[in-house]
Amino acid sequence: MACARCKDLCIRYAVRHPHELRKAIQIGAENIADGTLGEVVPDSPCVSVSFIELAKGAAWDDYIEYHFRCLHCDEIFWLHAETYHGSGGYWEPKDSKSIRENITN
Repeated sequence: MACARCKDLCIRYAVRHPHELRKAIQIGAENIADGTLGEVVPDSPCVSVSFIELAKGAAWDDYIEYHFRCLHCDEIFWLHAETYHGSGGYWEPKDSKSIRENITN
């Protein structure tokens, strides 16, 4: 379960438009910077741009998928979206039981 540091991140935030994706990227970057989250890089990443580069303004791939872990309780989060066709995606905890709110913009 989420701890006090990451409980506010336990939402299912819909990403349907580029400005929503930018906001989700900013939230991830801010939580890495403040020591709440750490990025978890899979052995075979499906993206060509690192999250740090993305947060600094690099162009995103047609599909993005980034994984994060709370450094205090090990709750896992991910940001995933199909950007080419605009079908969107989500910022959400990997464990659906941890989702405390759905946010649709």
